[in-house]
Amino acid sequence: MKHKTFIEELAIRIKIENSQLDNAVVIFPNRRAGLFFRDELSKLIDQPVFMPEVFSLEDYLMQFTHLEKIDTLEAIFELYEVYKTFPNRNETFDKFFFWGEMILRDFEEIDHYLVDTKHLFTGIKSQKELDEAFYFLDDEDKEIIQSFWSSFLPDTTQTQKLFLETWRILLPLYDGFKERLRQQGRGYGGMIYRTLAEQLEKDKIKTDKKLYFAGFNALTKSEESIFKYFVRECAAEIVWDLDAYYFNDPQQEAGTFLREYSKDTLLGKTFPKDAPALIDTEKRMTATGVSLEVGQAKALGEVLAEIAQSPDFEPKKTVVVLPQEHMLFPVLHSIPDAVEKVNITMGYPLKDTSIYSLLESALDLQRLRKESEIKGVSFYHRPVQELLLHPLLSAVEEEKAIKWLDEIKKRNRIVIPASELDFEHELLKQLFKKSEQPIDYVLRLLRSLYDYWQDKDKELEVEFISRFYEQMQQLERMIGDKSEALTFEFFTALFKRLARSFKVPFTGEPLDGLQIMGILETRNLDFDKVYILNMNEGSWPAQPRRGSFVPYNIRRAFDLPVYENNDAMYAYLFYRLLQRASEVHFYYNTVSEFNVNGEISRFVRQLEVESNHKIERRLLSNPVKTQTINPIVIHKTPEVLKRMARFTTGYEGIDQSKLTPSALIAYLNCRLKFYFKYVAKLYEADEVQEDMDAAVFGNILHNAMEILYGEFTKREKRDVIHEQDFFLLESGVAGALEKAFMKHYHIDKKDKFKLEGRTIIAAEVLKKFAHQILKHDKQYAPFKVLGLEASTREGYHLEFPIKSGDKAIKVKIKGIIDRIDFKDGKVRVIDYKTGKDEKEYDSIEALKERKDINKNKTILQVFYYSYLYWKKFGDEHIIEPGIFNSKDLFKEDFSWRVINKKGKTELLDFRPLAKEYESFLEEMLTEIYNPEVAFDQVEDEKVCTYCPYIGICGR
Repeated sequence: MKHKTFIEELAIRIKIENSQLDNAVVIFPNRRAGLFFRDELSKLIDQPVFMPEVFSLEDYLMQFTHLEKIDTLEAIFELYEVYKTFPNRNETFDKFFFWGEMILRDFEEIDHYLVDTKHLFTGIKSQKELDEAFYFLDDEDKEIIQSFWSSFLPDTTQTQKLFLETWRILLPLYDGFKERLRQQGRGYGGMIYRTLAEQLEKDKIKTDKKLYFAGFNALTKSEESIFKYFVRECAAEIVWDLDAYYFNDPQQEAGTFLREYSKDTLLGKTFPKDAPALIDTEKRMTATGVSLEVGQAKALGEVLAEIAQSPDFEPKKTVVVLPQEHMLFPVLHSIPDAVEKVNITMGYPLKDTSIYSLLESALDLQRLRKESEIKGVSFYHRPVQELLLHPLLSAVEEEKAIKWLDEIKKRNRIVIPASELDFEHELLKQLFKKSEQPIDYVLRLLRSLYDYWQDKDKELEVEFISRFYEQMQQLERMIGDKSEALTFEFFTALFKRLARSFKVPFTGEPLDGLQIMGILETRNLDFDKVYILNMNEGSWPAQPRRGSFVPYNIRRAFDLPVYENNDAMYAYLFYRLLQRASEVHFYYNTVSEFNVNGEISRFVRQLEVESNHKIERRLLSNPVKTQTINPIVIHKTPEVLKRMARFTTGYEGIDQSKLTPSALIAYLNCRLKFYFKYVAKLYEADEVQEDMDAAVFGNILHNAMEILYGEFTKREKRDVIHEQDFFLLESGVAGALEKAFMKHYHIDKKDKFKLEGRTIIAAEVLKKFAHQILKHDKQYAPFKVLGLEASTREGYHLEFPIKSGDKAIKVKIKGIIDRIDFKDGKVRVIDYKTGKDEKEYDSIEALKERKDINKNKTILQVFYYSYLYWKKFGDEHIIEPGIFNSKDLFKEDFSWRVINKKGKTELLDFRPLAKEYESFLEEMLTEIYNPEVAFDQVEDEKVCTYCPYIGICGR
């Protein structure tokens, strides 16, 4: 390394200035710098001596106070206890928590920055009060305050009134909260620092030790006051880590705080006469754009593999900085074997582990559960499926888990009674057991998980489970007897919020090996080679996301931190990392996604423009080869034709079947789609449907009307329906729909069925459809029911002779007709439609038009049914195709008859069209079985938008 590190320089200085090293006390912003300091100082000592005391700032200051620091979560509980004492404040703790957290942050900052709370939390009623309340501010600050409050005065909206009411209780809430904590001998961080800043001056605390405050930058007002006291009263030294590049230039935000301190009459004396100029020394810098975050990790791995072969490679003088914690594992997986030792200075966030996702699903399981007197406890299907598929659970009772996953999809089980989940393993029993206390539930589940996994040679999973267990135990201790009042709704939200701060610390030798650090961990430390990942705008500097009850204008006027302070702090950390480095390599994501904008950080751009350094720009990417997607064409080979034989006479395989009008519609829609579904048998995967799709909706209506008329004719032992029968038929609609739902979802026992979720709404809509159909049937009565859906399944089919090449074959076709009825020598062939289906047609010839198939499919279908009836019974009766479609069903002039577009006339008899339709069918079936006509893709790609096979086609 070309330059001595800051820690080395400090060690040399303290060695020179202190003949007795144990007389010195060195205080750093964090504990890690102290480890490196002790190591460097030991290199300068060749005989046994007592070393200086080394502290982090917080550890050092806590010895001067009797207050014990309270945990953040516990502090919010105590704040709530004070909040409840105010009149008309009836929020429950779960409602209070998330903005209580914000209030606590404000109180922390207010105390850290020694703000006069009486002046800050002034209740404003008028412009005059505004002028009087902030008399102590200078004109510029008054203008800032007035620009905010003027929007509230003189007239206020309801929202503004609510804000003012909350604002006015903050002062008594602040005072009451601090008094409650004082009585307990506890305090939050800001409160302790403020108390210390006041107490030091009052008690005139002294020390015989030589104090060194080393490597500080952005001090809060309370820290600044404490530093000044020790400098003035104890001759403390402040060792600043700075560089002329940003310190001497007022335009550089990185030096904002340091320049401010240098102007102070007391602190200014602690600054060096001449700031070192290290950033401007020669350095190699590169900026590498890589698509996606994992690409950055891989690119880093390749570079490390290369430099690790160099004989002068020193891992401990090389650092990988990760602004985003979730990049830790991708980086660890990319480090080459040649790098033998790695020291991780950052914790791995537990929210990125598999155990977190499991606990999240388990809490959702309990949060979303339903309870009823009949079924008892039932669980919502989504968390049940997530848990049964979870990698930490899927192998516990694998066969039974697979059975249940299939059951949920096949029967569309939106909720599953807990009594039916018949798992035998204790872990799954604990999981699917009703619980009233969230923390107890999570602790029991974690214990069971630990017992299951500790013998499975999964050390990492067991470590994560243990860490979560420790955090939950700590949470239980903090909440105490309040845990019984926690709901799963609140605890789930609380858990997700707290889990962001749960981390797994990594143990290792901090002074040896390749160093992997977060941004804040780099303070005071210097490295020869620096590799920074995620050097994107919004990542470094990070976007400020903290809410506050203190508006921006007022924060500025009272010198509370604003986002500019955040940027200045991150700018300092950025530039000081460059000071003593000889190589700096930036990696950034070029893809704009996952809250990343694909732009390199402005800090790098500023460095590139404002400094003398040349940054070598590189862009890593795989060459994109634009390649035309080749059309998919399936030729009718002997193998394909063999598969298609299952629809023909003489086929004896177990998959023998008959072609339906839906198959013909699919063929006209897209030949390839027909192949995928009916030849290759690539059926769509089952999904639990909370929103009922059109097909299911229609099927249930068909089944309900079949059940309604079928049970009536069977019960009355007659098939003629009279006008007076409709009172009974209408009263049976609800029961028929219930049976139709049970039939669709394969439920055999009535006590296991209950409409849930959006199916309740769907059932109401279907009920209206059914009653409207009955209304029109009543007007048409009397009529005789010739056939219902069930009776037409096998009754209306035929073997259609065609030619397949030179070979004569018979294709089996069938149609399931919703209803056939008879009146006055006329047979109605009725089809129910719940969509916006057209009842008009041009001609039989027009049905072949592929581009119009979606318009013509209903006519094609009802003509198909009419043809099957004609083929079976001939010309004995008039055949009238009928469509009960929801588009027209509720119109006053509703007619079920099909209409010819050309003449705008109703089709009163299908028989004159029967032969022509037969020719159409023959042409269609012959083409399907023609070896020369391949299964190819439809030309109009709009048709592909909602096709289930779009992923295969690549369109």
